[in-house]
Amino acid sequence: MRYFYITLFILFAAGCSEEKVPDTEAFKDEFTREFIKEGGETEDGYYTFESKTKGYTMLFPEHAKVSERDFESHEDKYETLSLGEKMKNQNTSYYIKLTYEKAPNISDIDVHLEQLTITSGYKGDFKREEFNNNIVYSARESNEQKGLFYYIAVIKAKDTDQIIRLTFDSSCSNGETECNVNPNELNQRLTNIVHSIQFK
Repeated sequence: MRYFYITLFILFAAGCSEEKVPDTEAFKDEFTREFIKEGGETEDGYYTFESKTKGYTMLFPEHAKVSERDFESHEDKYETLSLGEKMKNQNTSYYIKLTYEKAPNISDIDVHLEQLTITSGYKGDFKREEFNNNIVYSARESNEQKGLFYYIAVIKAKDTDQIIRLTFDSSCSNGETECNVNPNELNQRLTNIVHSIQFK
């Protein structure tokens, strides 16, 4: 009888453990789960993402995934990754490319802005803003009819030699189905991520 109760307890405990695993794309993807900081959701619909360099954290959408193929990291000095999410209610997908660097004399913003203009083809001006001890230089373009939303930015820590270059672009997930793009929702998703970046 004692073994029966032990077996029953083990089965019950296993069932409880399974129930605790969130049913989100971020948690279901083994590689993405490596970046999720312990503590679960921090804001509705987001987890806390922690860089493998330990150099920064940010909010991470619960249904986004990090591409293992595109990931590269060198000690605590450099990291590049891409993440994406399919927003099924809008037939829209977005993709973020993020590069983190930590090095002395990295504060020459013009060099990083030039890199973004070369890789993106953007020729316009950048908007400058400050928040949470960060300085952000950004630009955006959108075409609601085609489901396109594009954003590029350089995020620089005010007090340390750390910087992030980021690009965000969206497109229709299925070309055969009409895109129901909500630019305000995409913009809010982007703003939540960028404004949540904290350098360590």
